[in-house]
Amino acid sequence: MTTTAPEPATRMSSEARRGSILEAAAAVFGERGYVGATTDAVAKAAGVSQPYVVRMFGTKENLFLEVLGRSLERLLTTFRRVIAEAPAGTDAVELKGLIALAYADLLQDRGLLLSLMQGFMLGADPAIGPAARAGFLQVYRLVRDEAGFSPEMAGSSSPAA
Repeated sequence: MTTTAPEPATRMSSEARRGSILEAAAAVFGERGYVGATTDAVAKAAGVSQPYVVRMFGTKENLFLEVLGRSLERLLTTFRRVIAEAPAGTDAVELKGLIALAYADLLQDRGLLLSLMQGFMLGADPAIGPAARAGFLQVYRLVRDEAGFSPEMAGSSSPAA
């Protein structure tokens, strides 16, 4: 009888583990809100120890700021891709519709949606508020400067506005 040794488990790189923790954190923050979330709940959702989460991010606030930054970066990257891939001759109204569709697709990721919402809700927080405002200002500048929307179009939720 021949037995084979089990294959060694492949170790996840620290960057991959960090990404997995951030995904779990987005879901936990989304489900429980910033105040109700704990680093222990994030650790359990990510399948790691709570001390590992703290060692990697320091504080719950730092972890949330990274989740928020990651969500905003994903949003900006998606909008830039839509702008770059828009057919030549696409007018601003059509482009706004394309961006709106891409945004709706992104919001299927509840962690992203709820992270952005938490950022808005924490506007008075001394650390999170400025980071959230700066991120949302980046989004506004992107649609104004890169997409070419008027101030009215950039502030309106209607694609035809």
